[in-house]
Amino acid sequence: MKHFLSFSVLALVLILFIAFKHSYNGLILYTDATTTNLPLPSVTGPNMDAESADLDKDGDLDIILAREFAPNKLLFNNGNGTFFDATIGRLPQFNYDSEDIGIADFDSDNDLDIVFASEDNAVHEFYLNNGDGSFRNANDRLPTSIANSVLAQDVNNDNRPDIVLGNAGQDFILINNGDTTFTNETSTRLPPSTDVTQDMKLADIDGDNDKDLIAGNEDGNKIYINNGIGIFTDETSIRLPPSSVEETRKVTLGDIDNDSDLDIFFANVAFRPGRTHQDRLLRNDGYGNFTDVTSTNLPVDGEHTTEGIFLDIDYDNDLDLITSNIFFNRPMKVFENNGSGVFTEVTSEVLPADVIAEGIGLKSADFNKDGLMDIYLVNRRSAMQTTQTDRLLLRKDTATVGIALNNSEIPAEYTLHQNYPNPFNPITKISFVLIKNSKIKLTIFNSYGKEITTLINNELPKGSHSLNWNANGFASGIYYYRLEIENENFILTKKWFWLDRLLCSRI
Repeated sequence: MKHFLSFSVLALVLILFIAFKHSYNGLILYTDATTTNLPLPSVTGPNMDAESADLDKDGDLDIILAREFAPNKLLFNNGNGTFFDATIGRLPQFNYDSEDIGIADFDSDNDLDIVFASEDNAVHEFYLNNGDGSFRNANDRLPTSIANSVLAQDVNNDNRPDIVLGNAGQDFILINNGDTTFTNETSTRLPPSTDVTQDMKLADIDGDNDKDLIAGNEDGNKIYINNGIGIFTDETSIRLPPSSVEETRKVTLGDIDNDSDLDIFFANVAFRPGRTHQDRLLRNDGYGNFTDVTSTNLPVDGEHTTEGIFLDIDYDNDLDLITSNIFFNRPMKVFENNGSGVFTEVTSEVLPADVIAEGIGLKSADFNKDGLMDIYLVNRRSAMQTTQTDRLLLRKDTATVGIALNNSEIPAEYTLHQNYPNPFNPITKISFVLIKNSKIKLTIFNSYGKEITTLINNELPKGSHSLNWNANGFASGIYYYRLEIENENFILTKKWFWLDRLLCSRI
């Protein structure tokens, strides 16, 4: 969709609108709330993945932990970002090798169910929500496989979440039958493969409004293009620059250069001989063809990187990068985007000192309902660690950071900023600037051009405005948001990506 901007310039004061880049000024942007907000015995263990969702329907985000050969955990939010262990009596307990988590309303009863992917014991856990955040066992509805990742998304466009398992060997696509059972349609939807898949993402990378599949593997990543009805073709050789020394643990998608398409970050490790620690960054040309920009856009890094997430940490309308690292007691790292997708490390300026762990995964969400994105760091405690726990970092009030419009300047034009974060899960912020008091309409459309919600339809004063939109209840995919100014012949549209899963891999 094109971006259209048309408005009268009569009587406008020709003064430039100056957008100030942030300055940290020695301020750390996050507070470590681990000891005050987390039940420490419950988050001290062999944790492998964390997901957040409102499981008990009380309006705040809870946390689910997948654990390696230990019972999985359910942490309920008190509403202010403090958590208690709600596992016993609510979540069935098994000592399976849980690696990854998928969350969706599989049975269409307006609550969220859970699937855990299991590796070594090959038994996947599938739990249906009773409506109050307690779960009943439905494990017998899934086939066995050695899996490191799971996706819970609609593959065949029937508005029901399906399951994609990233396996050691052939990956699976399990189609939801609508009655909490699944049909394995792998043979008709995926090409044969012997890869050891560590992570998968499902998103539109080629701009044709269907979701393609990107697989992060131990020995060669893959791109599978969707034909529009959930049948995938391996087009890796023509779309992805090859690498013979890459061992990927995590695939992360985001628009790093603000050109309205999804770029790729591969979090890489060197567990196997001959592999490189260097992470990899690939830029999308808008049609799903990628160029490797690692050497020019990403610092040289010697960490075993297990996870990367994109998040606008300085609120300058571009996506910065945060990574978790492992072996042994490694720091979480933060890399600032210069606006064009070139990253520089700024860890010491952003995080409190000593944010270290056996970092196996990251989750960003607004846990304390202040409109700011917090960070949960998953710690895979090893035999060499006896006390290390997961970490909860709460974002400080951005008013203290000094990121704002200069009030002495008068904006010269109506402006609709790119939402951030983008992709987002499940909350994103939309900002815009009005040059005078205006009657506006701010609406959201799906990829087919259907209006799905109106956020504002009112008169607002001149100046800068922003609001958060929570996409819970909407399907993941591509959306557009449009700002209309009444009586000004002004329409501006931007594109965003709503991803309902952020996945984490295993050791």
